[in-house]
Order: sequence, then C-alpha cells, then structure tokens
Amino acid sequence: MGLIELLRHTPIWVWILLVYLIFRGIKALQTREVAVQKLFYIPVLFLVWGFYGVFRETTWVAYTLFSMIIGLLIGGIIGAMLSHATGKPISSENHGKIIRPGSVLPLIFMLLAFAAKYTLSVSVALHPELIASLSFNLIHGAISGVTAGIFWGSMLVYFIPWYRQRKRLSI
Repeated sequence: MGLIELLRHTPIWVWILLVYLIFRGIKALQTREVAVQKLFYIPVLFLVWGFYGVFRETTWVAYTLFSMIIGLLIGGIIGAMLSHATGKPISSENHGKIIRPGSVLPLIFMLLAFAAKYTLSVSVALHPELIASLSFNLIHGAISGVTAGIFWGSMLVYFIPWYRQRKRLSI
C-alpha cells in the first residue's frame, strides 16, 4: 500500500483529531487563562485512544494493559517534570480557571503522540499479524501509556495546586 492509499484509507476522525491537536497546541504557545475542566481534554482523549487501540489492535489484552499502566506511570513522571520546567501555573481571579504559562512543549508532544499512535494503527493495518505478537502488544501498550501519561502528568502539575488552593479557600 502506497502513501497516498494509506492516507486515503485513514478515517476522517483521525484527521479531525490532528487538526484539533494542532489548534490546541498553537493555543498553548501563549500564556492564557484556562477553565480547569479543559485541562482534562487532551489527557482523557489520549487515554481513551490508548484503550481503544489496546482493545482493537491487540490480542494479549491483559499484558498490553499492564504495559500501558507502566507506560502511564513513566509518562506521568516525564510530563510532570517537563511541566515543572516550563513554569508554574498562576491562580486566576476567575473561579474555576487558572493561568497556564505558554510553551511549545504541548504542541510538540501532541504531534509526537499523534504520530506514535498513528504509526501503531498503520502498522496493524499494513501487517495484521502484529496483533498476535506479544512483543508488539507490549510495545503498543507502552507507547499508548507513555503518550497518555505525559499529558496526565502535565495536567496534574496544574490541577493539584489549583485544587489545594480551592480546598483551603473553602474551609
């Protein structure tokens, strides 16, 4: 299957997702006020996409899920460390919002994560026998976990301080 044929057989939702990720990544370049619930959009999206891949593109589901959990933990640590390096979130005077510092890292990681997940799906489409390969299943789980984990770790760096401050103010 050639590149054009491969791109043509890619479901439309994948291209919509790519456009959405680019849009969100470009917005992340600027320091901005963000509703707290929006912090969860990208982490949840990649977690759901990870589970989707585990259940649709692997056969060793228990092993793949275990590998994904390990990847989530590793990715969470990486995401938290990177978010700490880009600057601290600032509390907003508007209830339910924080001011998130601008950074190129979200755009970079969204594109890398998309490319990794897309590559896994294309690999399965081109070589369906990979579904039965334990090593591919473990790699699939690890990549799915790390990509989702990076976004969860990053989000928690912003969410936890906001939540703690909110709890203190409500006492």
